[in-house]
Amino acid sequence: MPFLKMVKFQLKLYIKNSYFVNLVIIETSSMLLYEYLAGYVGHNYSGQEWLIAGIMGTWSSCTTSAGALGYQRRQGTLSHLLNTAIPHEKALLAVLSPAAIYGLIAFPLAGIETIILKMPLNNLSWQLLLGIFLLWIACIVLSYFISLFFILSRNAIAYERLIFLPILLLSGLLSVPTFIYPFIKPFQLLSPLSLPIKIIYGQFPQFTWILSYIVVLIAFILLSKWMTNVVIHRAFKEGRLNIF
Repeated sequence: MPFLKMVKFQLKLYIKNSYFVNLVIIETSSMLLYEYLAGYVGHNYSGQEWLIAGIMGTWSSCTTSAGALGYQRRQGTLSHLLNTAIPHEKALLAVLSPAAIYGLIAFPLAGIETIILKMPLNNLSWQLLLGIFLLWIACIVLSYFISLFFILSRNAIAYERLIFLPILLLSGLLSVPTFIYPFIKPFQLLSPLSLPIKIIYGQFPQFTWILSYIVVLIAFILLSKWMTNVVIHRAFKEGRLNIF
């Protein structure tokens, strides 16, 4: 399929960039080492440390959507991709998919490092695979949606870190005090990352969370499809894609 060939080509370009490659490795390893040191004194490990690091690494890769678009813009290829007969949605998805695909190495990387550090490796089951798959889908949809705003900025890469941790932390990556949970639960229901994180952690979410995931994901897809032509038309009109 032409689309898969586009994704393959973009993936080759993506992994040639040392920043994108090293970001996943550094974020995953840093989070795992933090979890290791936090429980080292009492050897009090839950076995979920590697899962936290894996989620962190995968999402950090997806947030490079800003950098990926900026990278394509500097190469001079983004404007050509968006100015062809190829639907804008496919062109953007082909550019952004490699970030989510490459980000999946965070889980095996975290698992290997966990074994090296002699920490427990829990939640190895079909449920984990399901959670990772749902997380991957959610990351692609979210990164696509966010990238639409990055198209309008020539310095989008500078905003990556502003969206990285807030979205992930408010989606349930780490536990929060009981008195805070009622305030962030509405946000978690609106985040497509929340359900996959619960499943990855071995929890069995209520039907409300499953329904919320489906509805929110569909809403993001429809909204992204509507916004694509609007944002790209504005970008062309304002010359933000370096078209003269």
